[in-house]
Amino acid sequence: MGQTRSTHTHTHTHTLIHYSRGVFNQAELGGLYKRFRALDRGRKGYLSGEEFLLIPELSINPLAQRIVRMFEAVNFKEFVRLLSAFSIRAERDNRLAFMFAVYDVDGDGLIGREDMALMLRQLAGSSLSEEDLGDIVTKAFQEAGPSALARGGLDFEDFQAALADVDLDPMAVEVPREW
Repeated sequence: MGQTRSTHTHTHTHTLIHYSRGVFNQAELGGLYKRFRALDRGRKGYLSGEEFLLIPELSINPLAQRIVRMFEAVNFKEFVRLLSAFSIRAERDNRLAFMFAVYDVDGDGLIGREDMALMLRQLAGSSLSEEDLGDIVTKAFQEAGPSALARGGLDFEDFQAALADVDLDPMAVEVPREW
């Protein structure tokens, strides 16, 4: 994904604002571009997984390896799109779509038992036994209802419903205008 070289000029700013779904303004895009260039150590125009993990907020996230695999070799345009889900101004459905993509490890459009178990292992580390992990996954699928069980996983609508009352603001990161 995204191994096209990145350039950032004034003429691209409006396109990037649109690509971010309007959550970033010109000043924020300038700050993001400076950060992108600082992370792109080889001046290749894209970020490797290793460079991506240089973002402190990402490197401490228990799901960092999964996120990096999803967005390895990200150019600036993709970097903007990725970070737009973390903006306080991002629409709820855009945040949920990003979260769904992280949890849908096999990319089949469903969060199946294996997807959920893998994500829980990454989040909980060794603090959960395999038996406890299995119990949590089973309980989650029972609560999701018969349609999710019949499909073999939660689709995006199930995911939205399950998180309907969850405050997503804690996943928001303020983008400084200058880095």
